Amino acid sequence: MRKVFLISCLLVFVVVTAQPICPAVAGENSVIAEVNGETIDEKTFNDRIRTIHKYKPGMRPEGGAGQLSVADLVEDMIDERLMIQEALRVELDKSADFKKKMASFIATQSILRLRREVVIEKIDVNEEEINDYFKEHYQKGETSEQEISGRSEKRIRKSLRKEQEKKLSDDFVSHLKDKADIQVDWSFVELLDSEKPYEGDKSEIGRVNGKLILIEDFVNDLRQATRRWSARHKGPKAKDRMQSRPKDLKKDIVEQLIKYELIEQEALKRNYLKHPDFAAMVKKRKKGLLSNAFKAKLVYPLAVPTENELTQYYNEHIDDFKQGYEVWIRNISFKERKEAEKILQELKQGADFEYLVGELTNGGMPRKSRVWVHSGELSSPVRSALRGLKVGEVSDVIADGKDFKIVKLKGRRGGEPVAFSKITDRLKKLVGRQKFDRVLSEYLAELRKASEIKINEKVLKQIKEKYWKDVPVEQGE
Repeated sequence: MRKVFLISCLLVFVVVTAQPICPAVAGENSVIAEVNGETIDEKTFNDRIRTIHKYKPGMRPEGGAGQLSVADLVEDMIDERLMIQEALRVELDKSADFKKKMASFIATQSILRLRREVVIEKIDVNEEEINDYFKEHYQKGETSEQEISGRSEKRIRKSLRKEQEKKLSDDFVSHLKDKADIQVDWSFVELLDSEKPYEGDKSEIGRVNGKLILIEDFVNDLRQATRRWSARHKGPKAKDRMQSRPKDLKKDIVEQLIKYELIEQEALKRNYLKHPDFAAMVKKRKKGLLSNAFKAKLVYPLAVPTENELTQYYNEHIDDFKQGYEVWIRNISFKERKEAEKILQELKQGADFEYLVGELTNGGMPRKSRVWVHSGELSSPVRSALRGLKVGEVSDVIADGKDFKIVKLKGRRGGEPVAFSKITDRLKKLVGRQKFDRVLSEYLAELRKASEIKINEKVLKQIKEKYWKDVPVEQGE
């Protein structure tokens, strides 16, 4: 079930142009590009940089360790805008699935906002409460404390916050219940079984202010709760204890479903969409869902590999599907991913792998160590990374246990090809991924031909100069 109580929780076809936009001084409102009349400004660009910096700290624009190109990033943003426009043109946003996803996001975020307003922002733990708690719970017994340590104060404050949070939550739900119209068919609830499908005509077990509590939701929750309960009550007397299970579990689940519905209704009733920041968040999410829908509904169906494509790929890459082979590899290990990413960029810029091995490992592998290693002796992450490498190529950064590695394949020998029938699923993923990338690229190329795209080269240049020196980061980093 999607609901979670988070308190406890149109494409314009014109000839493509490469004309510049009217010059502007770089700033948050400076237009970097236009895509069929829609602008991409520096603020939007800055937001993208922040996101990249947050999830890939080693990435820096123009000349940094990650070799993040400002021009390439702008092109990516143009592609995204084209995908969103195309998705809207074919009305993917009007599908039932899309509407359901948007409604779910709005409801969830509304509940989070409501929780913040009625619970989180009202929690206030003062010094007197901390002292009283300390006297009652810490100044008793043989292990009593005479003074509040910093560690104890932190624990006490955390405990008191939890107590206040629970009380505020319970009181708020109780208030909603008092003014709600709640109807439950308890006799019908008792007839439902988590392991037996209901075959009757009813669709609900009750209503909350006229909103249905669906049988499907109840049965799904009951099934999950029953399995959890059974896992906790194993042993010789399990059968006896099972007699008390259904009634208690069913009652608790119905109460939770009522609580979910009350909270969601109240959150949606407050219409947080009227707040600019909330509306902006929803708009951003819609764009993301439209981009995903474009790929899932318009690209993916064209990218499903045929049997002939699978066979051709298998025959052309037969050496990649051998088992029992041996490899000759060299690797560099790191404790931190950012260090590995830094060295990987040096390698991509032409650094010599063997030289770096020597520099970073004090000479690297001992001379008497074994050169050829059976593939079965390698860890799964390393073995997977080697599958896509040709002799002489270097892998990307590999997360291998607690370490991060960069591996160079120096040789591969022996082994027998795995039968085509045994690796069909793997081939579908490999070929499908390649075909998807190709179809997406071709689709975007056609959209670009049919679109009016303008790039402000002056602003773009100013941004490149700016990001050579600085990367906007989230406050607090």
